[in-house]
Amino acid sequence: MGLIEVFAVVVSVGFGYLFFRLVKPKTDSGNIPLDYAQLFFAWSLFISTSVTMPQFLLIPDSAHLFMWLSRTLPFGLIAFIVGFAYGKFINREK
Repeated sequence: MGLIEVFAVVVSVGFGYLFFRLVKPKTDSGNIPLDYAQLFFAWSLFISTSVTMPQFLLIPDSAHLFMWLSRTLPFGLIAFIVGFAYGKFINREK
């Protein structure tokens, strides 16, 4: 792995962290299911960006950008739903 590939991975993790910080709930809103849904979505966004974005940075074309979107949107939706269900389940036990 060359220096350019390492740089692409570092930048991708940085973008993933940026997206994570933007989506993660900033304060406790009192709506526990929604907070968990946002947190799960933020983690899925961080992971999909960190894994898929280096290919886009190495070869910037629309196919790699679409690959990132096609992985981010479905897994983000699944993570949001799972986080919401988890928040509902945790809320019932308290």
